[in-house]
Amino acid sequence: MIATSMTIAEAFRQVASGHPRREALVCGEVRATYGQMADRITALACGLDGLGIGKGDKVAVALFPGPEFVYLFFALAELGAVIVPINPQLRHGPLSYLLRDSEPVAGVISGWLGTAEGRQMIEDIRPEVPSLRHIILAEGGTESALRLADLMSAKQHPEQSRGLTEGPVSSFHPPDVAPDDLLALLYTSGTTGAPRGTMHSHRSLMTPVMASLKLREMWIKRPSLETMGRLAKVLARYGERLLRAAGRPQTFLSTMGFHTITGLEVMLQALLMGDKLVIMPRFHPLEALQLIERERVTILVAVPMALSILLRMKDLDHYDLSSLLICGTGSAPCPADLARQIQERFGCAVHIGFGATELAGGIAATSLADSDDLQAETVGQAMPGMEIKIVDDERHELPPGQVGELACRSDSVMMGYWRAPDRTAEVVDEEGWYYTGDLATVDEQGYVRIVGRKKDMIIRGGQNIYPAEIENYLVAHDKIKEAAVVGVPAPIGGERAWAFVILEEGAEMTAREVLNYCRLGMDAYKVPDRVRFVADFPRAASGKPQKFKLREMALREGQAEKTEVRENAKTTE
Repeated sequence: MIATSMTIAEAFRQVASGHPRREALVCGEVRATYGQMADRITALACGLDGLGIGKGDKVAVALFPGPEFVYLFFALAELGAVIVPINPQLRHGPLSYLLRDSEPVAGVISGWLGTAEGRQMIEDIRPEVPSLRHIILAEGGTESALRLADLMSAKQHPEQSRGLTEGPVSSFHPPDVAPDDLLALLYTSGTTGAPRGTMHSHRSLMTPVMASLKLREMWIKRPSLETMGRLAKVLARYGERLLRAAGRPQTFLSTMGFHTITGLEVMLQALLMGDKLVIMPRFHPLEALQLIERERVTILVAVPMALSILLRMKDLDHYDLSSLLICGTGSAPCPADLARQIQERFGCAVHIGFGATELAGGIAATSLADSDDLQAETVGQAMPGMEIKIVDDERHELPPGQVGELACRSDSVMMGYWRAPDRTAEVVDEEGWYYTGDLATVDEQGYVRIVGRKKDMIIRGGQNIYPAEIENYLVAHDKIKEAAVVGVPAPIGGERAWAFVILEEGAEMTAREVLNYCRLGMDAYKVPDRVRFVADFPRAASGKPQKFKLREMALREGQAEKTEVRENAKTTE
C-alpha cells in the first residue's frame, strides 16, 4: 500500500483510507481510529496554515510522546513544513542552542516548558531566535495563549469527531510536496559533543519503514517457499504466539521518546503499516506490564535499562505477557546476559537493533529466525535495502571477521548535517556511503557484531582495546549495573583505561574487587588502570553515557593528582 515514492503524508492517507475504522492510537484515555486521526491531522494542518506556517518552515516540537506529537508530525508533513523534535526536559543552555541553530518559526511545548517558569525561560531565549514567531501550548494556558487544541478545532467539520468525513471543509489546499523534500531536522544525542542537526527527507524516513515491512512479510504475512523451512523452525520456537500474530495488525508498545530516532521510527512503522500504537508518555514499569496485558501487545520497544527494570519487577509473573512476540531494543548496548533473560522470562524473540540518527534508524537487527545466541550476541544482519561493509583507516574494504569501521549505504542516509557541508563530507563520500565511526565485524553469514566507537578505541602498549568488550564483561557481574570505559592519555605515551562503574542498588564492591574480577576473565592488557564508582553517568538526551564528559572527569582527577604530587615534593624540599 505504501512506497518510498510517496511523501509521509500520502502514505498515511493511503493507510487511513484503507482502514478508517481500525484502532490506530492508544494513550491513556485517548483512543483513536485511523479515520479519526486523519480528520484531526487535516484539521491541525488547517490551523497551522492559518498561522502562516507552510512549506519549508521549521517547527520545534518539545512534547512528551502522545497523540499531540503524532498529529503534529503528520500535519507538518502535509504542509511540507519541517519538524524539529526536541527533548521536552531540556533546560536553558541546551534548549537555547537547539533553537538558535534550527531557527524555527514556531515552538510547541508542554510539561515543564509549558509552566510559567518554563515559558519565561523561552521568552528569555526568544531575542536570540528572531525567527520564532509563535509559542503554542499543547496543554493548559490562559485564554489568550495560543493552544494546540484551538488550532485543531478551529475549522473542524461537525461530523469529523465521528470519523465520517474525509477531511474538514475549508479553503485549505496542501502544497505540492515531493518525497525528497526536507521533513525533519533530527539532532544527534550529543554523546561526543554538541548535538548535530541531521536533515531527513520524506523518502529517507520512509525507507526504514519499508525495510521493516519486507521483514514482516517474510515471517508474519506472506511466507514464501524459500522461507518455509526457516519458518517451520520459527513456529517450533514461538508456536502459538506467532500463529496468533500472523496475518493480523500488530500492537506496538512504545516507551521511547519521540525526539529520538528510535521513538520516531517506531511511531512511523506502527502507523504506516496499519498497526495499533500504544504510547507511554513516560516509562513506568508497572504501567508497562498492565498495558502489555490489557492491550495484548505483540511488539514491545524499550531501551535496555527499562527492560532490565521490568525483569526485576517482583510481580512480573502475575501478568499475562503471552501476547509478546518481539521485544525490540536499541539506543544503547544490550548485554548478552540481559537478552537471554528477556528470552527466558518473556518467552519472546529479542530484536536488538543498531542504527544511527544519520541513517534514520536501523542499520541492522536480529530476527525471529535467528537462534537465541545470535539474538543475544549480535545486532543481526543488514536491514533490507541496506548495504554495509567494514573498512580500514583508508576506507578500503576488509574481509569478513576483521575489525574495522562500519560503513552503510541506503536511501535512508541523511541529506546532510544542517549548515555543515564540510562535516557532511567527512562522513558521507561521493558514492553515498556513510561512515558511522563504529568499529564492528561482519561474519561470512552477514551477522554484525559491534566492538565500539572508533574514537573510543584505546591504544595501550601497542594493543587496541575496545571499551565495549570491557563494558560487556563488567555488566555480566551481578553487582554491576552499568559500566563505561574511556581512554585517558598516559604520561609516557599511549593511553590508560578508566572504568566508571554504577553498582546495583544495595550492592557493595571495592575497586580492587572489580580489578580482580577483570583479571579472572580478561587478557592482562585489557584490565582497566583505574576504577571509579559513580551514582550515574552524564548522559545525552538518548540516555547514552557522554564519554567525553567522563574523559574530562578522568583528566581533571589526573591533573589534580599531579598537582598534589608537585605540592608534596615542594613540601619535602
